[in-house]
Amino acid sequence: MRRSIGAAAGVVFLALFLFPSAASPVLYIDINAPGGKRMPLAVADFAVGPGDPSRSREIPKILSDDLALTDLFDLIPPTAHMETVTAAHFSGKPLSFPGWKMIGAEAVVIGKLEAQGDRVSIEMRLYDATQGTLLVGKRYTGTPTQLRSIVHRFANEIVYTFTGVRGVFGTEIAFTARSGTSKGKELYLVGMDGQEMRRVTDNRSFNLFPRWSPDGQWLAYTSYRTGVPAVYLRNISTGAEKEVVRFGGTKAPGGFSPDGVWLYAGVSEDGNSDIYRVRVVGGAAEKVVEGWGLEVSPSPSPDGRRIAFVSDRGGSPQVYVKTIGVAGEMRISNETGYATSPSWSPAGDRIAYTARSGGRFAVFTVAPDGSDPREVASAPDGDCEDPSFAPDGRSLVYTYRKRGYSALKIISSDGRRQRTLVSGLGNAGSPAWSPGR
Repeated sequence: MRRSIGAAAGVVFLALFLFPSAASPVLYIDINAPGGKRMPLAVADFAVGPGDPSRSREIPKILSDDLALTDLFDLIPPTAHMETVTAAHFSGKPLSFPGWKMIGAEAVVIGKLEAQGDRVSIEMRLYDATQGTLLVGKRYTGTPTQLRSIVHRFANEIVYTFTGVRGVFGTEIAFTARSGTSKGKELYLVGMDGQEMRRVTDNRSFNLFPRWSPDGQWLAYTSYRTGVPAVYLRNISTGAEKEVVRFGGTKAPGGFSPDGVWLYAGVSEDGNSDIYRVRVVGGAAEKVVEGWGLEVSPSPSPDGRRIAFVSDRGGSPQVYVKTIGVAGEMRISNETGYATSPSWSPAGDRIAYTARSGGRFAVFTVAPDGSDPREVASAPDGDCEDPSFAPDGRSLVYTYRKRGYSALKIISSDGRRQRTLVSGLGNAGSPAWSPGR
């Protein structure tokens, strides 16, 4: 199920690497330092060749909006900029770095856009304004409809240059919601910046529990479109589908193994639900967790050696962790009477889950051994449910619900910052953040 990054974004990259950022991030910013230093950065209006001049500010705004979401940068407002970037700055003319430093910028991004027919070429450069040195430069070509994807790519380059951690721009969140007056639920995708939302299914049935394959090319989900539940794989680029779990009664996917070979799912047979892993190619199934109670919601660890899952074997739903192929499980939701929806962090050091707290549902994280539980998201007037980690582990997306209203929200993993991602759709839920691209 693997595909190239370029194919994933639909963008053609020209091989212009003006600075080897991928091999040598500068590491100006410590992302693990709460309240740490933000980098003062200016994104200049782009130089625009023949074409639409409005794009000179449209593209920098997309880039600035991306960087603002990270909480790592202080963006210098365009009204403070003292220098106008022209095409000459890409053919030998130096920037006036003292002028950029005068307005407080320690880094500067400049860009040039050229359009010809249905093709665009964008060159973007990141400079250290204090040293007057080029940190990273890239040139991309594509179509006008791919501009946002191209800018997301360079935003990721900026984040990596300063932190050593890949950015998450260009990733998407899959979720379910009611469409119009339909009683069913459809699958949707939305960019992590809240843009470019689109409906994936349109069968006016119940389509539930989307889960991403490791390459970000497929979604596993449960659909009732034939009248009985079945788990399907859907290619998000082509729309091609195939049924992957063909046995049992009620069934719901929980997650893929890191290599994409196995899909874990909770499957009920004879009134009892156990956890299986099913080969994506061939459909062979193996039972992984069983018991007299309810075993559901499997979430494989990033190294594929363990799974987190939910069981009511102790009288109420709780989160457990099991090493695959080894007898025994360990309960990790020890501070609550009700816990569901586990989700591993990409680093494997935390597990997020939903738990009852003060009469409401809240999002917690905990170490895989059950230590250090932390409440991340809660609301006095509603419930916070269904967490899913971003591919960099710095944020989670979750469902917020109150009577007659639902929304998807993104919150930093320390609970300090949050924003609304999607609102206005009926009964939105089950968000799943795509892998990095």
